[in-house]
Amino acid sequence: MISALTGRERTNDDGCRRYMPLHFTFDTRNYLLDSEDEESNWEPDTRDQSRRNRRLVTVGLVNEFGAAAFDAKFYDYRAIGVAPMSVVALHNVFLAQIRTSFVAGAYYPALVGASALGERMLNQLVIVLRGDYRDHPATTSDIASWKSFTKWSHCTDALAGWGVLSDKLVDDFTQLGKLRHRAVHYNPGLDNTDAREAAISAVRLLQGIIQALFPPLGGPPKFIKGTTGHTYLSSEAERQPVIKRFYLPASVLVSPRFEMRPMQLEDGRAWFDVYDDGEYQTRYPTLSDAEFAEHCNDITRFWPEQGA
Repeated sequence: MISALTGRERTNDDGCRRYMPLHFTFDTRNYLLDSEDEESNWEPDTRDQSRRNRRLVTVGLVNEFGAAAFDAKFYDYRAIGVAPMSVVALHNVFLAQIRTSFVAGAYYPALVGASALGERMLNQLVIVLRGDYRDHPATTSDIASWKSFTKWSHCTDALAGWGVLSDKLVDDFTQLGKLRHRAVHYNPGLDNTDAREAAISAVRLLQGIIQALFPPLGGPPKFIKGTTGHTYLSSEAERQPVIKRFYLPASVLVSPRFEMRPMQLEDGRAWFDVYDDGEYQTRYPTLSDAEFAEHCNDITRFWPEQGA
């Protein structure tokens, strides 16, 4: 087994390999808290374990956000829901800061932060991807040359034309842009309020956008159909600019025969190093996506030594 390096470029010997997103963020504690509504139908042992998990989550939230006015913080944490699972990019760090602001009751900073991050993401998407769409009709001279963009519609028009944004995502960005305008430019609608209602709308819109654009898990056409345990980017998706620029740098290129070994990140969190079979291509030089899934799901059939 050899170390699988994050973001390694594909070579002629990698026809049997696919990219697996490895570096992504998530916060599923709200899912565990949601389980309280379902516990009445569970077996006693399962119900007891769920209650212990919820107590641990609550203690963790107290440690993270502080005991002062915790009931209000807990209510706001529940209100913003689950943080979206997302491949690693700078928006992950900033989203965590925005969520913390909201839970702390700093609603206006959360509102401005969420809407500003939306604008930053639009700029990043356009600036990073425009070279791949240089000759596309949606790439106007302004899109091709400007260093930054303040008019959101310029960005959403280009990204929709390139096929990066769906109609729903364009609508979501448009709504987020309106919230930003009302927050940054004087609007009496925010007078005599704490901005909570606008802030929660902005945070939820932003989280939905991130979940739709950068999910590390899923099905076709972005991910290979029929794999269990892990998800892998499809050959078709791998050729798309948004995948090349945002997903591959956060992914490892692996054969169906690889290992994930526990390790600890610099910040103390548990994660994994990935080690791949460097000789898989000697027996299987190329695999289609369907064949790759078949190998992953029944490795001992194709590599009997694995079960020996």
